[in-house]
Amino acid sequence: MKTKIYPTLIVIILFAQTVHKADGDCSYDRDLKQCSCYLLDLTNIMSIIPCIQATSFEFNGGTFVKPEDFGHLDINYIMSMIHINLTRISFVDAVMSQDFLATFINAIFQVPVDLLSFKNTNFVEQRVGFNLRGSPPPILSLQFINVSSNPLIQRDSAFDRFGNWMSILRNLTVKESKLRGVSCDVSLVFRSLSTLDLSENLLSDHNISSIFCNGAFPNLQNLKLSSNNFSNYETLCQVLSRYTQLRHLDLSLNDFSLISNSLCQWQPSLSHLNLSNTGLEHVGFSLPPNCEVLDLSHNRIEFLNISLPSLTAFYLSYNRLSTLSSIGHIPILQILSVDGNPIKMLQVSQIQTFKHLRSFKGDNIPYTCSCSVIKEMKEMAKSGLTVQRWPEGYTCDSPESFRGKMIDEVNQSLFECHTQLLTAVICVALFLLCVSIIICFVKICQSNKTRSQCMEAGNSHSM
Repeated sequence: MKTKIYPTLIVIILFAQTVHKADGDCSYDRDLKQCSCYLLDLTNIMSIIPCIQATSFEFNGGTFVKPEDFGHLDINYIMSMIHINLTRISFVDAVMSQDFLATFINAIFQVPVDLLSFKNTNFVEQRVGFNLRGSPPPILSLQFINVSSNPLIQRDSAFDRFGNWMSILRNLTVKESKLRGVSCDVSLVFRSLSTLDLSENLLSDHNISSIFCNGAFPNLQNLKLSSNNFSNYETLCQVLSRYTQLRHLDLSLNDFSLISNSLCQWQPSLSHLNLSNTGLEHVGFSLPPNCEVLDLSHNRIEFLNISLPSLTAFYLSYNRLSTLSSIGHIPILQILSVDGNPIKMLQVSQIQTFKHLRSFKGDNIPYTCSCSVIKEMKEMAKSGLTVQRWPEGYTCDSPESFRGKMIDEVNQSLFECHTQLLTAVICVALFLLCVSIIICFVKICQSNKTRSQCMEAGNSHSM
């Protein structure tokens, strides 16, 4: 009878062999089925016992440079007994050679792994010659975050032995790694990649054509280029518009402040575009015609007049809009965020023009709390519309007596809300009263005069 061997046990056995100094252990989260090992403190092989049912591993610390340390283990036989998928294997704050990485991937090539992640890892180069097997390992997602070098995608010579694996990758992330470019030859290998995240690097306009050359990433659907050195919107559009399956594009935290009118046309497939924090002052360039979600928040936009018939979510937070009446033609909009704009007088009638709106965010706005604004805001909050951060985020900026007070707490009297009308009514009433008094006085005087004349006539007749 064969004993069932869990992948956790095998993987930790592998890495335990490289540890020469040990005074700690691994911890196991039963709810998450996650095992966290501080390898430099691992005491002995028995400390893996709590982790034998884990499906997620994090190896924090450690140096993995000599792949020959695993040569005496019969990895093929051990791995053939594993039939449990691993959701994640992470290396954090580690030092690792490329040869070791190749050996490790060879060791787990029969075990499906959802994500292989390297964070704060320093890759050192070796030329011993450990290559991957003929068939690629079943690892679909690869992640590099703040690594000192990018051996799999930046150096052609080191990349050769990983090329077969790269061809089946679905998701690739290289963030915070000072990446300046990727050669076309390397990009062409990623034939199955659907999600690519190259945010927080040093990419720029002059190398975008090399990264996304003809034939590269043919199945790309989600692309993140946030926080790089891009400044030419036209160039990006021309290069990326060839991707007929691209749906999500994140260009946030680049500098498009000098953007001019662009006639470039995006593919109809592009439905989500993020241009937040890009220094935009106006939108005089082409937007995806079938855009469903558009983020223009944290810019310097004062005026908008766009036409996007498919747009359902529009994020305009922290711009310089003073009114909502001129946003444009957005007939099926469902989500609208305008918080942080200097909109003094927000009229509910402006919001009601969006017939399908179901969620509104308008906090952190310097509201002028007139009676009409207070009444309309309260009525809007009580309607079926979801007003996010109501009531704590909606405060008065003026008049002075209400400054800093929540709109929901302001209760104005009838006289305060209709001062001019009531003043006019009182003035008219006083005027009418005065007229009435004068008329009465005249009539009384006339009556007294007539009576006096009658009395004088009577006295004369009597005499």
